[in-house]
Amino acid sequence: TGTRILPLLLGLFAAVLWGLWWLPVRGLEAAGLTGLAAVTAMCLGALPALAPAALRRGGDWPRGRSGAGALFMGVAVILYGYGLTVNEVVRTILFFYLAPAWSIAIELLFFGRRWYWRSGLALVLSLSGLVVIQRGEIGLAAFGLGDLVALGAGLAWSIGSAMVFSAPSGTASRLTLIATASAFAGGVAVLSLTDGLPEISGRAAGLALLWGTIFTAPVLLATIWGALRLGPATLSFLLTAEIVTGVISSALLLDEPFGLPEALGAALIVLGGIVEVLLAGRAHLPDRPFR
Repeated sequence: TGTRILPLLLGLFAAVLWGLWWLPVRGLEAAGLTGLAAVTAMCLGALPALAPAALRRGGDWPRGRSGAGALFMGVAVILYGYGLTVNEVVRTILFFYLAPAWSIAIELLFFGRRWYWRSGLALVLSLSGLVVIQRGEIGLAAFGLGDLVALGAGLAWSIGSAMVFSAPSGTASRLTLIATASAFAGGVAVLSLTDGLPEISGRAAGLALLWGTIFTAPVLLATIWGALRLGPATLSFLLTAEIVTGVISSALLLDEPFGLPEALGAALIVLGGIVEVLLAGRAHLPDRPFR
């Protein structure tokens, strides 16, 4: 329907851009902000762009379930960004996109969603993609830190998007501000407990503000706006379009290994998205919020 086309298109648009998020992250690393510090600085740079719209709106701030969901989404953002700095871009993107599997489980457990054969096929395809990427080694020892961080990011995203689903549409700007502030606070907390807060040069600060304003803020806002209108599994599968832009851009611009297992794993995960979103027709989209 017309009311669903715009959220679907925005979700797809956001996914395409999320696949390129590693570019500004690596750019900040080149400016002297390495690892988690680069992602944290970009989240800080996004706050001034998000604050005016969020503070200008009247009414109550999101709290309870939707407020907690925004916090989870912020955790997902900082974990995903961190994964991009400590792991190969391709592996981080692919491991994050087990999120649709978590989202289907959440819809089944908490949304009263009916089980369809397509859901089972989508889960099998997604998990098969993981096994192929790991070359059949699925024990804990086979996963590196970056892989585990990306898996955690996908799980946190699935939980967060489920909790904000069906929140009032006018809360999108405030939910985005909460999520971004959560990501920034999480990054600062981890840095304080590990490497310590870094010194930021004027060039790095300017780049963080620029990329936060023109990239992180609008893409995250579009994603959360869609999360209010689309079920968590639908949104997660739409975001698998990030795999295409992320895999292609990193393969072209980075000297990272990318072979048949990564290509086949990506194809299986994307195919799972096609099965879930397109073939199912989303007739079984949950119509009540997480509880």
